[in-house]
Amino acid sequence: MKHFSTYSGHDPEIVGKRKKVDNTIYTFDIETTSYYKYKENIYSAIEYKNLDKKQQEECEFFSTMYIWQFGINDIIYYGRTFEELKQFLEVLDNTSDKRKIVFIHNLSFEFQYLKGFFNFSEVLARKSRKVMKAVFEDYNIELRCSYMMSNCSLAKLSDVYSLPIEKKTGDLDYTLIRHSETPLSDIELGYCEYDCLVVYYYIKFLLSKYEKVYKIPMTSTGQVRRELKETIVSDWSYKNTVKKAINTNPHIYNMLYDAFAGGYTHANYIYTDEIISNVTSYDFTSSYPYVLCCFEYPSGEFQKCNITNIKQMSKRLCYLIRVKFTNIKCKYLNTFISASKCNNIRGARYDNGRVIQADELEMTITDVDFRFFLDTYTDISIDKKMSYEILECYYSTKHYLHKTFINFILDKYVKKTEYKNVEGKELEYALEKAHFNSLYGMSVTNNIRDKVEYNNQTKEWTETPITNDEIEKMLEKEKQNGFLAFSTGVWVTAYARDNLLRCLISNDRYVLYGDTDSLKMKQGFDISVINEYNKSVIEKIKKVCEYYDISFDRFSPVDSKGIHHTLGLFDEDGMYKEFITQGAKKYAYIKTVSNKKLKKNANIIEKRETESDVLEITVSGVPKSGANCLKSLDDFRDDLVFDFDKTNKNTLMYCENQEPCTMEDYLGNIYTVNDISGCCLLPCTYTLGKSLEYMKLITDESSRRAVYKE
Repeated sequence: MKHFSTYSGHDPEIVGKRKKVDNTIYTFDIETTSYYKYKENIYSAIEYKNLDKKQQEECEFFSTMYIWQFGINDIIYYGRTFEELKQFLEVLDNTSDKRKIVFIHNLSFEFQYLKGFFNFSEVLARKSRKVMKAVFEDYNIELRCSYMMSNCSLAKLSDVYSLPIEKKTGDLDYTLIRHSETPLSDIELGYCEYDCLVVYYYIKFLLSKYEKVYKIPMTSTGQVRRELKETIVSDWSYKNTVKKAINTNPHIYNMLYDAFAGGYTHANYIYTDEIISNVTSYDFTSSYPYVLCCFEYPSGEFQKCNITNIKQMSKRLCYLIRVKFTNIKCKYLNTFISASKCNNIRGARYDNGRVIQADELEMTITDVDFRFFLDTYTDISIDKKMSYEILECYYSTKHYLHKTFINFILDKYVKKTEYKNVEGKELEYALEKAHFNSLYGMSVTNNIRDKVEYNNQTKEWTETPITNDEIEKMLEKEKQNGFLAFSTGVWVTAYARDNLLRCLISNDRYVLYGDTDSLKMKQGFDISVINEYNKSVIEKIKKVCEYYDISFDRFSPVDSKGIHHTLGLFDEDGMYKEFITQGAKKYAYIKTVSNKKLKKNANIIEKRETESDVLEITVSGVPKSGANCLKSLDDFRDDLVFDFDKTNKNTLMYCENQEPCTMEDYLGNIYTVNDISGCCLLPCTYTLGKSLEYMKLITDESSRRAVYKE
């Protein structure tokens, strides 16, 4: 790594015939120190975890940048202050008059520091502080976020994309207070250098496909969107089909937005807090792509109808419904109606965010959800009969998605399968896998968003709701483009949930946990339910193949070992020796793995010659390394503390309008810090626990409902 003062210019890689662009790979990164003031004394952020709650409330939070790195291809320059960065950028900007694109992994973080010293002519953000792109006001330099391109942390980027180098770990102690005059060793400088080099090799890999830096899409979903747009550029049959399915009525748009729901994530409360042995995990093979290919979707604009009863609904149509349920109670141990999707709830009891029963509630749902809820909820009691009132109902014709789109999905699936575990095809596999996994995100993207604006003068963010006129214009524009219909995304998740939950209710008493496309089940479950489901998958695939004249082999490609991988099947995904859950997104298990596949820092419970028993966790907001806080599954109980020393989990505090601060680093060097804004990273502990309502549910014997037998 070279000091910025040695840079006097370079020969930029200018490409293009009509449009000349600088195709040099530029990268940028910073290292920062977080600290806090308590009673006028300065402390390293790491000490914050030793304070009690009252002391923490009295703290002021600060941060400073102490080194920046700027990469020009694989040559990395560095400086210690933002004034030095300004000097460097002025020299860089004079190398050519062409726009330079600089890639930063997690631009949102760096932007919080840069905005204190630089002005920006344009800032593109998904929401406040979540920056995708920013252009310097004084330089022809554009910043882009490589994290949003990859949706992958810097530490994992090398593994996912098989890059020739990887991020260094352990060579820079973040707990020490540093500032711009703190000496850095060669090892520490090497750590900083590699953060830029990893991004350089990632962008270099992307250039093998996109050729020019400005053509690289700014999001992981954007990459597959770009490819689809290129595929359909002159496919008028596809565009006309999609146009018919796009709704321009704002009221329908609002109902579709309300009806959209994600995956089902829930624990069976009767097994919460209990360690279960010999648990089998079943997982759908690419649930969302299968549903996109093999189910029928709204194919026309929704029209109002006066349907009042489920019996009046045709299975040849899609329905968008606003319904009021009265006196409903779930038949099953698992529960399904999400309270967050309901309005006007009265007299409800809940199961970790799901409705067990209610005197009354209203929802906007699809016909798929409506049929499922009618199958799974019944009368609240003998004298309080369940009923429903359809408040609004709209219908649309339905049809398979266009053959071009289905073939686009299958192309990704076939290539991903063929490249898997093939020596020399690691990069191709990584790219196809990333694109295949982005298909769902592309199908549910809602491009009609509120305005997010950044003010250079005040350095503040504002989110302004767009007007009705703007919404109508955007809907008309979507219809003109004929790319994807938002209604498709609404039905994708509805169909996928229905597939999972139909399998779940048939094994209700044996299901411990469900999450989007998988079920964890105790011994005794009915395997015939899964076998019958898989038969239906094959039947649906064959039906599509016959309709569109597509080869079945494209739905069931062969990998390098000659094994078929059929899209959509519900397959066994592994066995757990022991399993315990404390609710949604809170579970832990012990499984046996080959020592050859043992991950670094795995929490090994027992090790044998060829394999080991490993304890792993899934807890929302806690890194996988949090498993090291457990000695056994019996520790996975309320009040378990996931300590920072094991998880390295931080809480981010935004610092604004920082006053100049004279501080002493860990070596005793005094320096006046003048960063105006930044991000203070505080050590975070997480305590496992359940809400009082959920605790009462799982401990109250009177709540143990009878199981509905089918």
